[in-house]
Amino acid sequence: MTFIDYIESLAISHVDIRHRPETQEIHFLSSESAKHTALDSVLRYPAVLIDRGSGFDFTGGPGAYFKKREYLLFVLDHVHDTSDYRAIDAALTKCESILDEFLDKILADKRQFRSIIPFALEDVAVDYIQNNDNQLYGALAVLQIAEPYKSIICRKAFE
Repeated sequence: MTFIDYIESLAISHVDIRHRPETQEIHFLSSESAKHTALDSVLRYPAVLIDRGSGFDFTGGPGAYFKKREYLLFVLDHVHDTSDYRAIDAALTKCESILDEFLDKILADKRQFRSIIPFALEDVAVDYIQNNDNQLYGALAVLQIAEPYKSIICRKAFE
């Protein structure tokens, strides 16, 4: 299971998101999804989006290398009236709360399944999203996930 698959499984089980991929209740999109660019026509709110960030780094030392990937985790809500500051504040608060619940669940799962989720809360930076043009408000977390690097050549790539 990839980290993006894991986040989708959280979106399916979260009480406010209730992502149902088999129906029209699409509350989750990822950079791996064919529908990634069709936000307005497909997505229901509140929604969770995850995207690969700007790249990856290699860390660690001999015998224990890691591939540290960056993921962008968005939690967004739609506000119909961009001059309704109470609704905007409520959307930001709601999205922040949902993001906190996602991060808490990741930490709990990390404790239970140590090898699955190489995640540290200390590495997470969060910004508020206020996209007036699309009437979207919420929170964006930048997650650094250090996956063990497997330096085994699985195919004959070199002759």
